[in-house]
Amino acid sequence: MGEAPLLNGKRLGLVRQAIIDWFDRYGRDFPWRHGSEPFQILVAEMLLRRTTATAVSRIYTEFINRFDSLERLARARQSTIERSLSTVGLQSVRAQQLQQMAKMVLKEYDGIIPENLAALESLSGVGRYAAAAVMNFAFGFPEAMVDGNVVHLMNRVFSLGVKGPTDNTIWDFMRKFGGPQDKRLYWGIIDLVTIVCLRRVPFCHECPLSKYCDFYASNPK
Repeated sequence: MGEAPLLNGKRLGLVRQAIIDWFDRYGRDFPWRHGSEPFQILVAEMLLRRTTATAVSRIYTEFINRFDSLERLARARQSTIERSLSTVGLQSVRAQQLQQMAKMVLKEYDGIIPENLAALESLSGVGRYAAAAVMNFAFGFPEAMVDGNVVHLMNRVFSLGVKGPTDNTIWDFMRKFGGPQDKRLYWGIIDLVTIVCLRRVPFCHECPLSKYCDFYASNPK
């Protein structure tokens, strides 16, 4: 017997490449997607939690220019950091976590963002997804990344039935699906869910994955 369709390597590869190709044509442009400086990537990922990329894009460049190093972020008044974050919400929590992260890196890692998944996860306010994002986008390691967008898209395309990002099933799946490190894959997933694969009324006829997608096959329109 052959492989089950879910784990068929050819299908996974075709879906992966379709996401990357779509991103090359239609992906959104954000300032944190242009560089690989670890501090800036880490700050961006911390800011992106529980808010939209559009909201973060309005304050990101000014924030990075103002707090352009771990030292400056660690020394700043928390109230000053909060004011810079007022439009993205949860500013008190975000400011506290950003400042604690900066102090931890300065104290425990000699001011160098650690190139290690476990070490990154241990930093204040970082967590599993953001740590994996830094490993991918700053250091070029193909770590699996899972958030609500990933769960949503993979559930639709592959009928995984995963309940949420804490389910290890989806992490194991993304280790198979992710393939070689390519920033465009995860950015493409995020943008596809935001623009095309909407939760309530998806634009399936505009989706580059429709020919491979279980959801579309069972809900043709």
